[in-house]
Amino acid sequence: MLNKALIGILTAIVFLITQAIISSVNTKATYKFSIKNNNITQNTLQLTLNDGYASMLISRKCSNNDYSSRLNGIFLRFQNHYYIFGMEHIDENNAQLMFSNFFIDSLRSGDAIYISHSPFSCPNNKVSEVLLGKRIVS
Repeated sequence: MLNKALIGILTAIVFLITQAIISSVNTKATYKFSIKNNNITQNTLQLTLNDGYASMLISRKCSNNDYSSRLNGIFLRFQNHYYIFGMEHIDENNAQLMFSNFFIDSLRSGDAIYISHSPFSCPNNKVSEVLLGKRIVS
């Protein structure tokens, strides 16, 4: 009885991962998100999703400090939920392995909403990040 349950659970996991891989390989989209708060904080994010590969260009301006980085890696897609695993390049000499997850919803008006639980705005900010943007048609 336990073997049948484990086979069912394993089959469901394999099915979900296969669905995520097929969905990510068929995804081709480019988004540009930005937000500006009180002329103190300005965030921009450009995200390119192409055949299972992802590229993020991140630019943050907090007070008088500018931060920029880029993330290149592979992603899995579950409907509007994305999971990226790759290398984040903070500058030319500093790279680190990173896992990121986020949600993108495209609206009928052509706008898009980016929601992430990882800190995006400033290094000491630990809240969820919501950015507004557009899908760039290429």
